[in-house]
Amino acid sequence: MIIETTRPSSTGLGRFVPYLRNEETVLRTKLDCFLLIWMFIAGIMKEMDQSATTQAYVSGMKEDLALYGNELNWFQTYFSIAYAIFIVPSQMLQTKLRPSLWLPFAEIAWGVLTLLTYKAKTATTIYILRFFLGALSATSWPGITALIMTWYTPTELAFRLAIFNVSDVAGAMFLGVVQAELYVNMNGVNGLAGWQWLFIVSGAITILLGLLGLLIVPDSPANTRAIWLTKRERKLSRERLERHGMRAARLIPSNVLRAKLLLLVRHPLTYLYIAAFAQNAWAHRANSYILLYLKGVTDSAGNKLYTTYQVNLIPLGGYGLQIITNVGINALGDWKGWRWPIFVGSGLVHIVACAILTVWPSNHPTIMFTYVLTYGTNAGGPALIAWLAELLRVEPEARAIIIGMSVTIVYVGHATIPLGAWKAVNAPHYIIGFPLALSLAAGAIGVVLAMRFWFVKQYPDFAQTGYGKGEDSHDASEVDNNSEKFDAELGAQATKAIVNDQHRS
Repeated sequence: MIIETTRPSSTGLGRFVPYLRNEETVLRTKLDCFLLIWMFIAGIMKEMDQSATTQAYVSGMKEDLALYGNELNWFQTYFSIAYAIFIVPSQMLQTKLRPSLWLPFAEIAWGVLTLLTYKAKTATTIYILRFFLGALSATSWPGITALIMTWYTPTELAFRLAIFNVSDVAGAMFLGVVQAELYVNMNGVNGLAGWQWLFIVSGAITILLGLLGLLIVPDSPANTRAIWLTKRERKLSRERLERHGMRAARLIPSNVLRAKLLLLVRHPLTYLYIAAFAQNAWAHRANSYILLYLKGVTDSAGNKLYTTYQVNLIPLGGYGLQIITNVGINALGDWKGWRWPIFVGSGLVHIVACAILTVWPSNHPTIMFTYVLTYGTNAGGPALIAWLAELLRVEPEARAIIIGMSVTIVYVGHATIPLGAWKAVNAPHYIIGFPLALSLAAGAIGVVLAMRFWFVKQYPDFAQTGYGKGEDSHDASEVDNNSEKFDAELGAQATKAIVNDQHRS
């Protein structure tokens, strides 16, 4: 374990709470209380805004707007197309603009669009709103993930990534509760349906959160101006990353950005990571349509088994399981230094669940159990991202762009795969979707094993050198020719940190 060299804190709560007497503990607690909580709520609202259309669809919008075709699939498709187009440009902008301005601005703007959806009268209007909502929200998940990777050390990273990652699950849980209550208590108020109130409430909260983000988002340790961090804490945030051989992200000129792009598109890690990340994300679409399954379940007499209120609440059990397994398993991963074993283990369980859904048992309890089981197989995502951060610990700009590229590929798939594999008219037994999810999960495991047993052995020094040595060394030398001394010192720190990481595992 890396020995902390920070001095004890003798001010503030540290006088009364022993846990807060170490200044690095105080800094980490501040990051969790300000940055991580804001990120978590931002993730909740992104999921609410993104999924509100599906929730509204099963809560009266389908009937009110006469949406009896594949409009629901197209709502997601238009969103995903815009998301895929704008995500990498947004990540590149974040290397040029301060995240403390860019992220909150985008949050406020898409909150306005979400709110305006309540006035939609046709599917065409929703298509337009969903496209621009996708464009603006493209900055959120990868941008926030990049911030987490630049503020937390490897021994803290997967746990925080998991907390942020389950924010979309918490958002889905919150969305279900909110829509259920709005359907019961607000349906018809001021002449608006319950599903319309969902867009109003969700959009208004998002706008407020964006305004708070202007005060909370701290940029990078290299250039932070956060009012809730002291001068000493800003310096400490840089020092503790350096002890782990990590470089904080910086605003970089265009020529440096172009050079880094050239390096990463020529490196095998980029394509291995994208292949693992994308296949894993596509495989976990297997439980995305549980609401349609619940809406269509009937009893022996042919009557619907669940009311609209129950349809909105039943998935909460699966969401709860996802939160517990995701956060708990990745906390263990940080402690033990496990990355690829978590990904492989959770992926194997997902394969079993998809195999059962492919067969499609004849009894409802078995199907429900298997659907719920798929919610407990998501721990591999944060573990994979944390592994990327460790491999690219001296390349913060590259890892942010690779995350953006990965999510772009994912949303290209989200925009196209459902049109053939997850058609709403084929619900609830997706004869193409479930076998495809099984195959994708197996493919993702295969790629991660290749990363572990081929890439790590082929490039044993990559974590401490980044793109600075090997066949790309000439290009890498042009990336930042003013920081050679710093890079040498950072490389030494990275080597020590990697040795300690290996001792943990």
